[in-house]
Amino acid sequence: MTRTLVLTEYTPSDPIRLAVADRDSLRRLVPGLTVEPIPGSTDTYTLIGGSMVGVARVGDLTVELRPKVGTAAVLFLVSYTLDPRAWKPEDAQLAHDANLAEAIIPLFARTTQQALRLGLLHGYRRCEDTLTTVRGRIRVAEQIRTRTGLPLPMEVVYDDFTPDILENQLLHAAVDVLGRLHLRHVASRLELARLRQQLNGISTIIGDQRGVPEPHWTRLNERYRAAVSLARLIITTAGLEARAGGADASVFLVDMNTVFEHFIRVALREQLGLDARAFPAAGGGSALHLDIEQSIKLKPDLSWWAAGQCIFAGDCKYKQTGGTAPNADVYQMLAYLTALQLDDGVLVYAAGEDEARTATVRHANKRVHLRTIDVSQEPTDVLTQVRDVAQLIRRIAAVVQSAVRCEVGSR
Repeated sequence: MTRTLVLTEYTPSDPIRLAVADRDSLRRLVPGLTVEPIPGSTDTYTLIGGSMVGVARVGDLTVELRPKVGTAAVLFLVSYTLDPRAWKPEDAQLAHDANLAEAIIPLFARTTQQALRLGLLHGYRRCEDTLTTVRGRIRVAEQIRTRTGLPLPMEVVYDDFTPDILENQLLHAAVDVLGRLHLRHVASRLELARLRQQLNGISTIIGDQRGVPEPHWTRLNERYRAAVSLARLIITTAGLEARAGGADASVFLVDMNTVFEHFIRVALREQLGLDARAFPAAGGGSALHLDIEQSIKLKPDLSWWAAGQCIFAGDCKYKQTGGTAPNADVYQMLAYLTALQLDDGVLVYAAGEDEARTATVRHANKRVHLRTIDVSQEPTDVLTQVRDVAQLIRRIAAVVQSAVRCEVGSR
């Protein structure tokens, strides 16, 4: 008998009976999941989810971890981040009662079909083989080592023009991950079957602890970028399944902290008219440190760079302010401003009870501007809020650039 348990972020569930193996598998599968025993019981627990949302299945138990902002909102954040210029309102549509896994399948199918509209992408792949005819180049050293004095077969290496390349392998792997879930909707199963047929003959690739590989993007494979980006997001959950200890398990989970951060960064880039080089993630790989000894690294979620100098820094927090920003968040922002020699920074929250406000730090002439973007609202309203934050960032950056020009002019 199949059981389904529905959880909402950070909200305790009703008591549920769990076998020890299922309890332990859920703990390994779902990062941030709290499993609390009920006093006086040895097999009944209360589950509390963290920032991970999606679906986890262990044996006959399916746990749906629903986002507090709603599945439609998460779908909007993900779809807009993939390709903001091609995003359409229908990308965030979903079936009634669909969980996040069911909701992501139509988006993945549409994005993949768009990538495949001109047929499967082909590319050259290096192959080493043993053949009776010459193809490519003979591996002389290997031939001598393994077949001294024998003319045939020959050890050769050649470049094969094939569709079995990384881009298609990633799409195929994502189909496999989604196919392991217990999908309720027939339409979802049909979508996956159609994609599996189109990718027939393509090998699969599964991410490991080192991360899911990403293709090198050029004009030749650019049409695949959105589909592959979504596929890589889906494939990352495959690594969680391996932690289930061999149990009958499948999972599709995304971290709302990461989803919110990526959306804010991409949406602000669009509003500011910047690219990933000028408005990068984690400081763009720059060696930023708080201390002179360079032992405390800094990686701001948001930063704007011009002519090698940071002219804005900010951070994203997927949590409600509850009326007051947590002290630790302001301390973190103050560290960024101090190290980067900036006077103003912005903290962006996913929701909050206060109006926009500013915290001015005593004796430091530093200002931390607190802004909230309620992602549970309609997409157009969310983008309007992002535009307002972008205008604030533009004003802050303009002041910094003006000061830099004055400093250069006075030399």
